Amino acid sequence: MVWNRRFGLLGVRLIIAALSMLLGYHKIFVLGLEDQFKWFAALEQWFPVPILWAVNYYAAWVELIGGALLFVGLLRDVALYLILSVLVIVTIGHSLESAVWDLQQMVFRTMALVVLLLLPSQWDMLRADSLFGWTRRLAGLDRPS
Repeated sequence: MVWNRRFGLLGVRLIIAALSMLLGYHKIFVLGLEDQFKWFAALEQWFPVPILWAVNYYAAWVELIGGALLFVGLLRDVALYLILSVLVIVTIGHSLESAVWDLQQMVFRTMALVVLLLLPSQWDMLRADSLFGWTRRLAGLDRPS
């Protein structure tokens, strides 16, 4: 049962990591942030351009770096919080664009992320955080479960 839990959480973490990391990679290196910004500009909302640029960069880089950290399991909870912040930003952005939008990927990513946040992090032991002293302490893995 312990190994089922560990591999189940590993699978969920790797799926969220891959989705986030590859979305960030696509936005930065395939489309380019300038092309990605066209979507923000097309919203024609009241947001100042510098804020839109900051959000554009933040979302793409957090998805890339947060996804990579999550993939190896380094600073797991920090990566989850950062990716969750991007999901909140994406929800706001798409809701400004249209009252009704395709939620399929968003619901899956959010639910999987919530699973990782709600289950005890001590169950998710197949990660780099369990190997290093300072990340073990930061992740609370030194405490008995």
